Amino acid sequence: MKILLIFPPYSMKERYNNNVGEDIGGHLPPLGLCYIAAVLEEAGHEVRIMDCPTYKQTQEDVVKEVVDWKPEIVGLAAVTILIDRAVEITKAIKAVAPKTLIVIGGPHPTQMPEDTLRDTGCDMVIKGEAELTFRDIAANPKLFLEKKIVDGTMVRDLNTFPFPARHLLDMKKYNSLPNNYRVSENVFQMMTTRGCPYTCTFCASANGKYRQRSVENVIAEIKHLKEKYNVQEIAFWDDIFTMNKQWVLDFCKALETENITIAWSCESRLDLINEEIVTAMARTGCWNMFFGIESGNQEMLDNIKKKTTLEMIRKGVAMVKKTGIEVRGSFILGLPGETPEQGRKTIDFAIELDPDYAQFSIATPFPGTELWNTADKWGTLDKNFKDYHIFAPVFLVKGYPNVEELQKMQRLAFKKFYLRPKYIIKRVSRMRNIRDIKRNLKGLKMVLGMSGMNN
Repeated sequence: MKILLIFPPYSMKERYNNNVGEDIGGHLPPLGLCYIAAVLEEAGHEVRIMDCPTYKQTQEDVVKEVVDWKPEIVGLAAVTILIDRAVEITKAIKAVAPKTLIVIGGPHPTQMPEDTLRDTGCDMVIKGEAELTFRDIAANPKLFLEKKIVDGTMVRDLNTFPFPARHLLDMKKYNSLPNNYRVSENVFQMMTTRGCPYTCTFCASANGKYRQRSVENVIAEIKHLKEKYNVQEIAFWDDIFTMNKQWVLDFCKALETENITIAWSCESRLDLINEEIVTAMARTGCWNMFFGIESGNQEMLDNIKKKTTLEMIRKGVAMVKKTGIEVRGSFILGLPGETPEQGRKTIDFAIELDPDYAQFSIATPFPGTELWNTADKWGTLDKNFKDYHIFAPVFLVKGYPNVEELQKMQRLAFKKFYLRPKYIIKRVSRMRNIRDIKRNLKGLKMVLGMSGMNN
C-alpha cells in the first residue's frame, strides 16, 4: 500500500510571529513521522515523507504529489499553531482525491480529537502514539473507519521499534538552530525515552508513562548513524535525559568502551543531576544541556507545579558549568500569578545564573494542559489557534494590564540578558575559528529577530 506522510508547510512568520531570516537554520527532521514510516515499511508498505517546511513545499506541491503518486492513505501531523494548515490541506486533498483515506495525528488531535475531526473533515484521528495504530489501520482500514477517533497503542518496549526511516529524507537539508549545535554539519537527533512523569501545568507531556530504550539499542543506532551518515553530533530530544542516573553512567561507559567520539547534547531537569553523571557526560562529549528553569520566583514555580526551588536551580547550574558543559535555560514570562515586578525578577535571576543561552517565552496554555483548563482562574485566554505563535501572547495573566506590557517585558529580557558587556565578552572569548564566529552571528540574528528587537 502507498502511504504519504506529511508535515504541513509553514513560514517563519507563522511559527514566530516574526519574519526571521530562513538562513539562521532551525530545520529539524520530523522524527515522529520517520518512526511511523519505519514501522510501516517494516510491515511491507511503500512510504514517502513530505517535510514541507524544510523542502519549501507548498499546499499545491502536496496536492500534486497526491494526484501523481496516488497514495491510498495520507497521514498528516498536526500541532496547535498549524492546525489551520491541516484543515486547508485536508480539504485540498479531498477535493482532488475524495477516496484517499486521511489520518491525522499529533499533539493537537490527541488533545482535541472531536474538534480536529469536525474542523478538518479528515477520515480518522489517532490519539497518542501513532506507530502501531497506523500500522494496524493500513493493514485493515475498514476495521477502523467506523470509529473515526482511535486511541493510539502505547509502546511499552521502545527497543522493538526499528530505527527512524531517515533514508526517506535528504538529511543534508537539516540543521539545528545556531546556538544548539557545536559542529556545522552531520548533526542528527535521537530519542532514548518517551514520557514524563512530572506534572508541570504548562506542559502537554505531563503525566506521561516514562519508558527508556536500552543502552545497547541506543549505541546501535549511533553506530548506524556513524556508518551511514558520518554523524558528528547528536542532539537527544528526550524530555528528561537523566531520569535514570545509572542508565546515564552506563551509556557514557558504553561510549568509551566502543570508542565512539561524538559531540552530544540533551535536555533534563536540574533536580535530576549530580556531579558524578555530569562529569561522565562531559568526559564523553556532552557539551550542552537544556533546562526548563521557567521563573525566578518561587511562587510562580509552585503555581506551575515545577517541583524545583531557586536554590536547587542555582546549585544545579553551577554544577553543570563546573564541568565545562554549556547551559541553556528556558524562562517563561506571564506565568500564573505573575506581576511585572516578578517578571523583572525572572530576568534578574537569568542574569544571575548567567547560562550560555537563555530563551524567554511567554506562557501559552495549550490544549490538554492544566494551564489550559485553569486559564480563566489566572487571566484571559484567546482560544483562536490562528493567533498562536511562539512569540505572540494569547494568555494575559491578571497581573499585567495588557499584552503590550507583556511583550515589552519579553523584549526587555532579551535585551538585558544578551546585550550585557559580560555576556558579549564571554561569547567572543570562546570563539575558536571562523565557524564559531558565523555561528554566533547567526545566533545574534536569531535572538534579535525572534524577540522582535530588530523591528
